[in-house]
This record gives sequence, structure tokens and C-alpha cells, in this order.
Amino acid sequence: MKVKRQILNSSEIEKNMSILIASIFIALFLINAASGQGDDDEQILSTEGWFQKGLDLGSNSSFEESALAFREAIKLAPENASSWLSLALMLDLTGDLRGAEAAYQEALNITEKELQEDQEDGKAWWNRGVALDSLNRQTEAKEARNNAVQAFNRTLAENPDDAETWFHMAEVLISLNRREEAISAYERSISLNYSKSSVAAITISILFKEMGRYDEAIDASNRAFNLTPSGDLANRLQILESRGMIFQEMGRDEDALQDFNECLELDSGSKSCWMFRASALYHLHRYNESVEAYGKALEIDSNLSNAWLGMGEMLNSSGRGEEARQAFEGALSIYDLRISGNPDDAWAWEGKGRALQKMGRLDEAIAAFNRSIEITGPDYVLSSAGEAAWLGKGRALLAMGRDEEALEAFRQAIELYPLDPDAWQGKGEALHALGKRIGGDYAMQLADKLGYRDEY
Repeated sequence: MKVKRQILNSSEIEKNMSILIASIFIALFLINAASGQGDDDEQILSTEGWFQKGLDLGSNSSFEESALAFREAIKLAPENASSWLSLALMLDLTGDLRGAEAAYQEALNITEKELQEDQEDGKAWWNRGVALDSLNRQTEAKEARNNAVQAFNRTLAENPDDAETWFHMAEVLISLNRREEAISAYERSISLNYSKSSVAAITISILFKEMGRYDEAIDASNRAFNLTPSGDLANRLQILESRGMIFQEMGRDEDALQDFNECLELDSGSKSCWMFRASALYHLHRYNESVEAYGKALEIDSNLSNAWLGMGEMLNSSGRGEEARQAFEGALSIYDLRISGNPDDAWAWEGKGRALQKMGRLDEAIAAFNRSIEITGPDYVLSSAGEAAWLGKGRALLAMGRDEEALEAFRQAIELYPLDPDAWQGKGEALHALGKRIGGDYAMQLADKLGYRDEY
């Protein structure tokens, strides 16, 4: 999953609130997954055990297996809105849009029942907001979240030292784009020695990063690491990966590589750590080592399509064209397998388009991108592949010299997500190709301000 840098602009953020909330919700899901305890056979038989197993699998990008675990938790406790929301998220990420919508609706129904019993249930209002937002009902979602804030405020008025409520308050404030207040609420929960203080500190780091305040993000990451017990391997890995990504956005690739190496010292079997290491090595132009890192990730999980694509690019950069073609074929076969299992998997079609594009099969790539766009529809929601598909289509059209069509594709991508540096860069290149130098220069300057880096 590609994480995009967000820069505050009130009108753009309001227009794209569902995008902002989606990215933060995913981050919080993964952080809370990392903060859980390990499960054993006895625990797995309980609702909590299956739920934790789902979190652990989701944090490791095993989305289909995670969905199965959440289904088991739901069998034992069908009225748990959090389980339904987590299942919906995993179905979203696997491209099962209908299943995700049904799960979000079920969560919404449960919160309605909970609120009929207790209008002061802040967590029910928060869950309701998540469900409504994911169902593209943003106005109602915002109202639910404001109700959650009011409920939490009433709780805190009675007990200002309720650390857990401060933590939940921060989560709601994030979704309302009240980031400074969210940071203050997390800080309050930390000062009260809340059990999830390290999680709060990690999230503060992510918020600073999303705001472009990188030095503060690094400081928050360092504090999160210090708050995390040495035996809490999952959280320490999460912090190192997050800090490494911040260093990458700062252009400090050597520091990023050091963090990813430390990740692997803690867990040499982490496929995400190997993938991050491969990316850092690419930016340092150490292509052969990057190939080796992708190879390590694929030894752990041979179905990592993005690892096959990355390896192909590194092999190309090393002049190993035939091996690169085989790597791209590997990615293509994985996407085709996913599509055969679910023809409406918009992300699989988008990935297939990228694989075909890298193989020079541009007409086929555009057809795959078009299919992804068709499935996704016009709205940008959590599971939307539309913006990525428009971006890929624009690049393929640009490579074919179809510059006017490419420009329109990049415009479509920007319409869906105005803060995407890659889309602005593509628009600039298309404008330059059309001889529109001033407009192209402006678009590329904006891409740089948004954090554009030349990616493979």
C-alpha cells in the first residue's frame, strides 16, 4: 500500500476527508495490531483470541487470512461492531467491495442498537462514524464523530484523569482533521501512563509526518521506542519501520536503511522489513543489494507481487533484462490468479496494469487500468484503486506519445486526490510534452512541494 504525504489545506482536506480518514484508520489499525499480545491455542478459541489473530494477520498484510479470523470472532460475538469494522477493512483491502459494504452496514446497524440503549456511548458514536464514512455518507459520519467528541468530553468532565477516554478522544479528533487537538489528547493519555502510551506516541509521530513536520515526527518516534518494552517486538518493529519511512521522505536514505537493518536484527523473517530495505537500497543506487532484499522477502512469501515488480526494476537497472522480464511475469501471474478468483478486484487489475506496463505491453496495460477504473467507480473510498489506475494509465499513455490523453488521465487522478505528488509530476511531464512549459513547470514545482521522489 502506497502511503502519500498529506499537506494541510482546509478546502482540499474537506473535499477529500474520506481519503484522510482512510489512511489514518489503516495506520491506527496496524498500530493497534502491533500492540496486541501473542495468541495461543486456548486464546484462539475465544472471541478476543480470534480478534487478536485477525489484527496480527492484518498487520502482516495477510488480509484474506485476517478476514477469516475476524469471521470466527463474529461467530462467537455477532454483535461486536469492532469485529465487523475490522472484517470490512480486510475485505476492502482484498478488493471484495460488496462484502466490505455489507460488513460496514452490519457494523452500522449494531451501533444504532447500542445508541438506542445509551446515547452517551462515545465508542459507539466513533464506530458509527467509521462505518458511515466508509459507506460514503460523510455528512452523517462527521455528525457521528462530533457526537463522539461530545460524549467523551462529558466523560472527561466527570473524570479528567480517564486515560483511556483521552486516547479514544484523540482517535476521533484525527478523523475530524483536528490534528493538533488529537496530539494534545494523546499527550494527555501518555502523561496518565495509559497502557497504550507507546501506541499514542507512534501515532503522534505519524501525525507529525502527515503534517510535514519531520523533525518532530522523528522525536516522537524516538520517544515511542523508549516507551516500548524491549520484549514488545511487534511494536518495536512498527516504530522502526515508521521512522525509516520518515527518514526516506526526508531524503535521509542512509538513516532509513539503518532503521530497516535494525528491524531485521529484531526479526529476520519480516517480509515488510525486507521490502523497506530494498526500497532504501534502491534510493542509494545499490541495485544488486536491492535485488537480494526483494529475494529475501519473496523467500518468506512468494506471492508478494510488489516484490516481484520491484525486483524486476532493480534487475533492469543492473542490466539483467531477461531476469527482469521473468520477475515481471511472476507479478503478472499473481495478479491474474487474484482476478480469476475475484474478477471485480480493482486493485488486482491496477496491479496487472503496472506489470504489463513494465513489460512494455502498453495497450494491454491501459485495458487493465480501464477495467480497474470501471470497477472502482467515480468515488474515492478506502478500497478505491481509481486514483492509482488513472495515474498508471496516464504514464502508459505518456509512454505511447498520446500526450493529450495522458494529461486528461493525470487530471482525473488529481481530481480524486489533489495531494498526490506523482499525479502532479505526471501532469507536468504531459504539459511539457505538449509544449506548455509554464504550466508544466508549475505542476512539477507543486509535485516537489508535495514530496515527489522518482520511484521505479
